[in-house]
Amino acid sequence: MKKNLLSFCAVLIAVTITSGCAVRNPYISPTTGDTAKIRVINQSDGTALLYASTSCQVASAKVIAAFSRFLKSDLSRVSMYGSQPSDGNKDVVERVIEAGKEMQIFTLYQGAKGLDTAQCSIEVAFTPKKDEQYEMTYVANSLMCSIAIDRLTETDAKIVRTKVEDVRRLSKGECR
Repeated sequence: MKKNLLSFCAVLIAVTITSGCAVRNPYISPTTGDTAKIRVINQSDGTALLYASTSCQVASAKVIAAFSRFLKSDLSRVSMYGSQPSDGNKDVVERVIEAGKEMQIFTLYQGAKGLDTAQCSIEVAFTPKKDEQYEMTYVANSLMCSIAIDRLTETDAKIVRTKVEDVRRLSKGECR
């Protein structure tokens, strides 16, 4: 499955980079049902696409965040704890997500430094809870890919981050 995901994402990145257009298959926030919010923070220096699905279907997953100097990205905010205006910051997005359903996150990173190129991907899942807020930090470079997800709360006007313990890595072939 990783090979299929990497091939799919590599083609998508190549098409997007050469065309300079908006991201295809963009994420659409739910307007009904139980919801939560998630802030995605990018700490990679290349092109990073993060897909999300609640049906464990890689092919139909939507781009919840796209980070690249070549992409026209949706940098909207959804009034989360500590939310700040985008001010052109292309490394932070906020989204409304479905709550009470396991969310699978599929990523692909492609970067270049000089003549060296790097690719990596990671696939994880967690179940957002109704009315909760989360912060996902995505780190990718030539050595590693990682995702950390924290639950955000606000106490006495201070934001408290608590690691989400039930984030799990998806096993090979689990989502198709």
